[in-house]
Amino acid sequence: MRTKSKVALAACVAAVGYVAADIYKNASIKPMPEHAPKIQGRDINELLLCFERPVYAEEKGIVIDAEYIEDAISAVKQIIDGRYDCVDFRMQSLIRLAYSYGDKIKAISPRGWELLEQTFLGAKFWMTEPGEDSACYWSENHQLLYASAEYLAGQMWKNRVFFNDGATGAEHMRRALKRIECWTHQRFYHGYSEFNSSNYYLFSAAPALNFIQFAKGCEETKERLRMSLDLLFYDIACGMYDYVFILPNGRAYSYNLAGGDCDRVRKLTDYVWGLNDNYKTSTHHMLINIVLAMEARDENGRPYYEVPKAILEIGRDKSERVIKSSTGLDTAELKAKGLVGHEDYQIMCQLGMEAFTNPEVIYNTYTYLKKNKMFSSSMLNFFKFLNVKGIRNEKTMTWVSSALNPMPNGIAIQRANLYRYRTAYYMLASVQKYHPGGYGAQQFLSCANFGGNSIVFTNHPANDSDKKSTSKLPGYWAGFGRAPHIAQEKNVQLMIFDIPKISGFLELYRVPQYTHTFLPEAFFDEVCVDGCYAFARKDGGFIALIGSGNLSYLEFDEESASALEADLKHSSDKHYEYVENGKGAEQFASGPEKSPDKHFDLVQRGNHQSWIYELSDETKESFEAFKARIRENSVVFDGKHRLLYKSGGITYELDYGGDFTVDGKVVSPQFKRFESDYINAEREADVFNFSFDGHGVTLDFENALRKYD
Repeated sequence: MRTKSKVALAACVAAVGYVAADIYKNASIKPMPEHAPKIQGRDINELLLCFERPVYAEEKGIVIDAEYIEDAISAVKQIIDGRYDCVDFRMQSLIRLAYSYGDKIKAISPRGWELLEQTFLGAKFWMTEPGEDSACYWSENHQLLYASAEYLAGQMWKNRVFFNDGATGAEHMRRALKRIECWTHQRFYHGYSEFNSSNYYLFSAAPALNFIQFAKGCEETKERLRMSLDLLFYDIACGMYDYVFILPNGRAYSYNLAGGDCDRVRKLTDYVWGLNDNYKTSTHHMLINIVLAMEARDENGRPYYEVPKAILEIGRDKSERVIKSSTGLDTAELKAKGLVGHEDYQIMCQLGMEAFTNPEVIYNTYTYLKKNKMFSSSMLNFFKFLNVKGIRNEKTMTWVSSALNPMPNGIAIQRANLYRYRTAYYMLASVQKYHPGGYGAQQFLSCANFGGNSIVFTNHPANDSDKKSTSKLPGYWAGFGRAPHIAQEKNVQLMIFDIPKISGFLELYRVPQYTHTFLPEAFFDEVCVDGCYAFARKDGGFIALIGSGNLSYLEFDEESASALEADLKHSSDKHYEYVENGKGAEQFASGPEKSPDKHFDLVQRGNHQSWIYELSDETKESFEAFKARIRENSVVFDGKHRLLYKSGGITYELDYGGDFTVDGKVVSPQFKRFESDYINAEREADVFNFSFDGHGVTLDFENALRKYD
């Protein structure tokens, strides 16, 4: 017996030692550098602008000589060679320089051209290529940024060997084209994962337009990319109020929320809708590529891409409209659609919606990252702890994700059923019943937009542990701790929050026991708060907020205010470089930080609570009459899950996690792909027909036919 005991003990010690060694081995995997170091040099985007607009160079006193070219290209080469995150942003202007001004660069500076050429020949374009780094290749915009740059580089150096992986330019073209075709298919049939993101729509538009202009042949792929752009501009057109594109979206940072200059596509909408010409001096790396591509003409004098008139008129429409849409997929839909696996089209869909740890995909994520040696990515480094014996199997990982529901599950941008109600005075928009009680990293679920900085939204802060949490993801403003159950019918919106008192698995901070609303006094003509009511007026538009408990403003907080500014001084966003004319973005700041004598952060405390929004305007009643009427309305909240509201002879009732009814009739939170006066189409339809004001657009994906007038 003693011998058997010794053998058993030795076996246990060996097993523990093996596991410990495995843990140590994986814990030792260090993340690669993510952020590029500060490198002195000329701006590659300004070089492009100087070539395109000589008047700009003359006004700035810039002389494009060999030194200038070499300085600009050398600086961007160091960053791309380092394979830091967002190098694909730099690739867009660099590849445009190669195609539009390659001969000029060669004539002025042969060394400059050699630097440019070597930059692309040594670049890494996709996760399956050799080399470990911390670049993000997988999100929706990065997928196209890399693929477009790879294809165009492969086309330019078709017979050369790219020395990162030893493949020829022709092979890179083949790989990239396959991914671009997957990308267009997924945008058409499922919509944008980064839906309505004023941050990232620019980053999808620019590589699409560069491909359309410079790729030779590939006519069907180019036509499908044009369709993707039509869908993007439709989202913008029907999501703007007074040309301000701030509404619920899939990926928002704190400085995307407060209106005004937080609208990152504003210079693009100014250009497309002909509002001004401030785009002409912009050196923003995506905007400059978009504008130059849309200004360019082919050999027959036709634009490579133009926004159809129907979509332009939709953007100008000020009529009362209900506009519904359904964008994206739920993780529960992926397996049945054959979208869980390692093929490009599968991983692009899964990771494009930022789904990493959800039960349906966690094992697929792990095996893909392991196969491609991606545990050293700073954004994915935590997956190394799943690469331990006893855990690294599908059954265990799926159980952990399902039973414990770790906080990273909320990163996934799942199907969004978006309701917009737009009038001449405001837009009220919300995502219906988006996983009530779930976590959220960057999703933005509800917003009332009165134009400019006159924006109102409510959320449950994910993190208020320190001053830096104001701009974290998820944090005090961006993302959310727990999703409310939201339901909307025209100008009325109901929300119920069920906030736990104990943090969830991998939620590494306490759960705030309150919600808050951005209601900036500085940007409304009148604001009053009284008990559980708050009212605000902007020009002829009115809003009432009704809480289930008392509402009160927090004192002005500079850190919180600055997190909502259009500048990046206090931002955690590593993906966006907002630089105009060589100056820092702080010159564009126009949010609450500029009005320290005004309140903006309205709080309701308690872990079970509700909010009601109702909007109106001066054509229906005066502001005083509006306030009086709202106070007379019946509001019943049971303190937990049921909310009833009566207004204007209509009864609205919301059951948390259950049904929303209007006058006793159940209103479905699930929409078609498009439901509006402009278009009606089922999810995953093959053909879309948009029409408005006598103009039409037909998009037939399978046949690559795009018709518009």
